[in-house]
Amino acid sequence: MVTRTQCLYRNKIIGIESIYTVIDGKQINIPEKLADLRKKSRNNELFCPCGCGSNLILVAGEQNLREQHFRIKETNEALNCTYVSEDEVSINSKVILKCWLEDKLKAPDIMSRVPISEVDETKRRYEFSFLSLSRMVGVNYSHEKENVTDEKLDILERNSRGIHLIHLVDIFNLNSSGQFPEFLAKIQERQGYCLFLGPNGNDYFKSSLSVAVYRKNLDGLWEQVLIATDKISNFEIGCSGEPVYQDVSIQALATEKICQFDAEQEELWRQREIVKAEAEKARALREAQMEKVRRERKETQKKEEDRLRKLAEENRIRKEKEEAEKEARKKQEEDQKSQRWEQFRKELPTLPFDKINIISDPDGNRLYKCPY
Repeated sequence: MVTRTQCLYRNKIIGIESIYTVIDGKQINIPEKLADLRKKSRNNELFCPCGCGSNLILVAGEQNLREQHFRIKETNEALNCTYVSEDEVSINSKVILKCWLEDKLKAPDIMSRVPISEVDETKRRYEFSFLSLSRMVGVNYSHEKENVTDEKLDILERNSRGIHLIHLVDIFNLNSSGQFPEFLAKIQERQGYCLFLGPNGNDYFKSSLSVAVYRKNLDGLWEQVLIATDKISNFEIGCSGEPVYQDVSIQALATEKICQFDAEQEELWRQREIVKAEAEKARALREAQMEKVRRERKETQKKEEDRLRKLAEENRIRKEKEEAEKEARKKQEEDQKSQRWEQFRKELPTLPFDKINIISDPDGNRLYKCPY
């Protein structure tokens, strides 16, 4: 685990990444840098950045690049040091970026951790992660998203004086959750795209670089649109200081990808509108069919009600007719009975009441002549 990756020399921070370079496809230490730092170390000119006053020495060699660091001299072990170790991923990323710049810029003046005050008269404490004044290229690397603030980005932009700034963050900040990537949007707003460094230890040739932009889709979610991802050694830096991939500037690739994404979203919107129109047409057709069914059902119901009403009326008329006929028959029977009784009364005195003849009244009751 890397312990100290920085030292203080005449109020200037020097990072361990400053000793790295790439020559003939190999990642090596810079002999002149090593010799210079060792000389400063022997002269007790390198100090701990925490301000404890401890002298530091450089630990570097060809056996294991992962162990390059600064260490407190044994004579200073008793000092009260409060140095906080830099994250290993962060220092590895800086080593990789230093090698990338050395490999692509071929500039002799690549400096690391350069305060803005060295470029402009501002007194703010922000710094360029790397800077080459001969190529007018600056790098702003952020390991944590908390380091990406509007204030820092604005100050870097205002005080760059024609320096082309390249903003990068670590790969774990790659975001595809659909949420608004607030801190990445700050970079994209200024740079036009986001660069994500994927360190593989501190091995420059095995590390990757990804390019992405963030766009809102039709559903209101933020999509990560990947533009390119490859080994960082396959990305060049153009004459203007802008990153280039496969002979095309990243900005041009980003613009093309954004146009493609927007076209896809527009096509998706068109397809959705077609589906929506077809669904509306199908719904209208279903509604018309249902309305037809309801109308036919209503007509059938009305016909049935009319039939039942007509049948009821016919039954009523028939019953009334039957009642009238019944009443007529009853009256006729009563009249006939009355006539029979009237005739019976008239004939009664002349009827032969004897043992031979059976005499009955009109109701069928047998009559006997009373002897009294």
